[in-house]
Amino acid sequence: MKLLVSLLLIVSFSFAQDDLAKGKDAFAKKSYDDALQLFQKYLLANSRSAEANYYVGETYRLKGDLQSAQTALERSLDFDDEFEPALVSIIRVYGKLGLWDKAAKRYKVIEKYHKTSTLAPIAYGQTYLECDSLDKASIFFSKAKEIDVKTVDAYIGLSEVYARQNVIVLAVDNLRTATQYDPKNPVLWYKLATAIMKNRGLNSEQIKEIVEALKKSIELDPNNVQAIYDAANIFYRIKYWREAAEFFKKYCDVKKDNAEAWEKYATAAYNAKAYTDAINVLDQAIKMNPKNDELKRMLAHSYYLAKEYQKSLALYKGFPSDSLSGEEVYRMGFSSYQLKDTVNAIEYLERTLKLDQENMDAIGTLAAIYLTQKKYDKAVVEYERLLIKDPKNITALYWSAYSYFVLDKFEIAKSYYKKILAIRPNNPQYHQSLVQIYSLQDSLELGRYHAVTMIALADSIMKADPTKSVQQAQMLIGGYRSLAMFDYKEKNIKASYEKLEKAVVYEKEKKDEGLHLFLAQMYAVASGDKELLADEARKLKEKACQEYALVLKINPKNAAAKKESGQMNCGK
Repeated sequence: MKLLVSLLLIVSFSFAQDDLAKGKDAFAKKSYDDALQLFQKYLLANSRSAEANYYVGETYRLKGDLQSAQTALERSLDFDDEFEPALVSIIRVYGKLGLWDKAAKRYKVIEKYHKTSTLAPIAYGQTYLECDSLDKASIFFSKAKEIDVKTVDAYIGLSEVYARQNVIVLAVDNLRTATQYDPKNPVLWYKLATAIMKNRGLNSEQIKEIVEALKKSIELDPNNVQAIYDAANIFYRIKYWREAAEFFKKYCDVKKDNAEAWEKYATAAYNAKAYTDAINVLDQAIKMNPKNDELKRMLAHSYYLAKEYQKSLALYKGFPSDSLSGEEVYRMGFSSYQLKDTVNAIEYLERTLKLDQENMDAIGTLAAIYLTQKKYDKAVVEYERLLIKDPKNITALYWSAYSYFVLDKFEIAKSYYKKILAIRPNNPQYHQSLVQIYSLQDSLELGRYHAVTMIALADSIMKADPTKSVQQAQMLIGGYRSLAMFDYKEKNIKASYEKLEKAVVYEKEKKDEGLHLFLAQMYAVASGDKELLADEARKLKEKACQEYALVLKINPKNAAAKKESGQMNCGK
């Protein structure tokens, strides 16, 4: 019988111990109601347990039931008046109840039996802090530091004291020290970031420290969704758009139904100029809040920048026309232009200029449309408007010159090409344009000057940068061809075909029909020179026939080559 009783007592004790362990686990998880039930169940068989009574009291304190907490904690100390956890907890309860004399008595007990412990001064300091008695709180946090300089809670407490006194520098310094002693605590890094944020004006170094602290906090606890959200909002507030978007993305990947977070995520991505990435985010945010027109404008702009012109145009068309800014109307015009809808493009661009007469992009696009339509008289009007605002606009100068050239206004065209050369004297293309005009005007010496200059520049560019050899080869061919034409006009046939021989050297493939026809003709004319020896004349004729044959190989229908080669009896 005694054996059976002993076994029952052992089993009962085992179950009771299990209740205590489960209670502690629930307490650690902050499931306070479950913890209380388990602790009280344990106390049914172990009523004199100082530890269990302490846990009941501490649980009541955390739930805010101070009277029940006081009763349980005093009971714990009745069974063990030196039990430190209960002493620390009851100091906080007495403080909250205003029973400071009783708190002081318990504190003396701790000082007597637990001289090297920092728990009591920390508890006292935290209690005074909760009661907004900052000076007294500071005294006890400082005592904890005196006992152990590495007491992290002391620095946290002092930081809060200084923060409430608006001494932000000292608040931050204490948290920095805390992170040195406990660098793997994510809460500390988060507190440090938020403390620095309390400065009225943040400099670049402070912002950098905030960023690093927040990143460390989240790296240490990547599952703290609230910290991620708070970090995102902080970055959003200081307009660190890229970082804000990064952290809002992390948050929204977990919390997919927070409309405000999606709106901020979309706004941050847009403001970070990550327009392509912003499109999907903006689309999602708009689905959650279809009435947010500002997001729709951002999406329209993002589509525009991503060259999705049809989608951009469709969104802008959804707004009342009088609500659109000049820049937005311009985007509609440019989108229409890209979609080859020139009628609407012109209409939108003209509307843009009514809203903003100095919108250079609108003027430039309108000029480009007229140029494409070969309405050169209208194109020059728009380019002239650009040049009033920016006299050194190379694009406007060049296309103005080109338009005047097509309109046979050579003198005006020349004046514009000369303006371009005054700005960029080493560009062979602009010399080439002047060569064309001087050739038409038979200004041979001036034409020759620009052709020679063009050849020298193209050759220099080709040697300096072989990647540009194809483009510059065309310039060289054009230069020598122009010189050949000038020589021909001066009846210097030999000099003419010698220039053409230099030109064909730069051909990658023998496919320039006009160049080889010109060369064939010069050989043919030269071969008819009566002063030449028969052998020289024969060789020139052979060369002419070879060139005519090449032209007919390139284009079998070339009538001039057929006729002239026949007249020379080529092939016979």
